[in-house]
Amino acid sequence: MAMSEVRFNTAKGGRASLLEVTTTGRRSVLDRVRGLLFRLGIQIVRVESLVRDEGIFERFEIVEHDGAEISRRRAAVIRSTVRKALRSGNVPNAAA
Repeated sequence: MAMSEVRFNTAKGGRASLLEVTTTGRRSVLDRVRGLLFRLGIQIVRVESLVRDEGIFERFEIVEHDGAEISRRRAAVIRSTVRKALRSGNVPNAAA
């Protein structure tokens, strides 16, 4: 898989948090990350995908499965899990 960068930010003025994934290739990670987040008990509220010259930028607006805000500790776990899965290429897809 192409190199990827994973960041986590809190959305301004809301409970949702933003998981941002930038890849240098032309392949979206949407399906893969969606499946991984589902397994982590995370609900995706909205997704944005932008194709740039250097690759693809995808932003996932997320909350806990019950709609609760994601804590800092949980955010660190999510970021780390997504980063490791993308680097290893071992990311479950949503259909699995």
